[in-house]
Amino acid sequence: MKKSLLALALLGAFTASAFAEPSVTLYGRIDTGLVYTHKNLDNTAGSTDTFSMDSGVTTGSRWGLKGSEDIGNAKVGFVLESGFNSDDGTSGQNNRLFGREAQVNISSAYGTLYAGRLGSIASDNGSLGYLGDVSAFPSAYGFVGNQQGSTGTAYGRYDNTLAYQTPTFGGLQGAIMYSFKGDTKASDSNVADARENSGDADRYLAAGLRYKAGKAAVVLTGDMTMYGNDAKDYGSVDNGYSFVLGGNYDFGVAKAFAKVTYFDNQVNVLDSFDLISDSRDLKKAEALKGWGAELGTNVPAFGGNFLAAVGYRDAKDVDDGSYKFKRWNAAVGYTYAFSKRTNVYGLAGYAQEKANALDRKASGAQVGFGLVHKF
Repeated sequence: MKKSLLALALLGAFTASAFAEPSVTLYGRIDTGLVYTHKNLDNTAGSTDTFSMDSGVTTGSRWGLKGSEDIGNAKVGFVLESGFNSDDGTSGQNNRLFGREAQVNISSAYGTLYAGRLGSIASDNGSLGYLGDVSAFPSAYGFVGNQQGSTGTAYGRYDNTLAYQTPTFGGLQGAIMYSFKGDTKASDSNVADARENSGDADRYLAAGLRYKAGKAAVVLTGDMTMYGNDAKDYGSVDNGYSFVLGGNYDFGVAKAFAKVTYFDNQVNVLDSFDLISDSRDLKKAEALKGWGAELGTNVPAFGGNFLAAVGYRDAKDVDDGSYKFKRWNAAVGYTYAFSKRTNVYGLAGYAQEKANALDRKASGAQVGFGLVHKF
């Protein structure tokens, strides 16, 4: 009987050890806040005031699985990450199960190869986003702080993507990615149903370099969107592209951020003019070209961090330069960590958008606070 129990114990220990070799981690975060929003849309709708519970005010609520296995001279890994709205429990990213990221990768001394759904290099999304180093605010903090408002990149997540990232050489690292078809759930059925890697599909190419040494970081990204020929709203638009140059430097008492961006034939920039989305001029435009800039800072203060940024973007329609659009924003925030997993935050900011001097000028302000818990 004792021998049988010993054998079972040894078998259980061996089995547990065998299954423990590949590591799998469940992780996530929940960000829920209360936000007051005032909008003066300068049209028949007049001004609006709302006080709401919002998810992902400073960082997207999510849960995910990630893991890896050592296979000798290389390591195989995966990330499955699902976005959700913590205020009502619904799924994010157009109701995808793993809409934030879904990829398998293999890494070695020669770099890492990725395949699946990935955030763009020219964004701060996911495993490959490089733009987290150029702004004090990530792609959150409402419409008043979100760095996407002063950027001209496609700034998205892409299906059917192959990507490669180099090892780091003396602080320098690079990455490149290509999507055979960027959005299999696009609202335009011509785009969603297009054959992968054909002229009818929206394809996407991006590359980036970043250098980190000591207290400094510098980032350069470029991306190009090859629009599908049969897209209903933008099938005739030439390929869109953008460049972003930026970085940060830690002075000790404060970290300073700066970026500049140039873009041309970018359809997605139309969507990030949220305050004038119903402008007749914006609706007439097919794609935009222009430039943007942002300055920001992160200052340790009172046991937490004080954040501030100001951004500006100037754009016009690629076909009719008389359709001009401008946006500027300023925001401040504060975060305080109770532990490595839990922090509270507050934010306040103002944004203004113009669609031609005679057409529309709209503005908005936000004030909010909330809680983030990571697991």
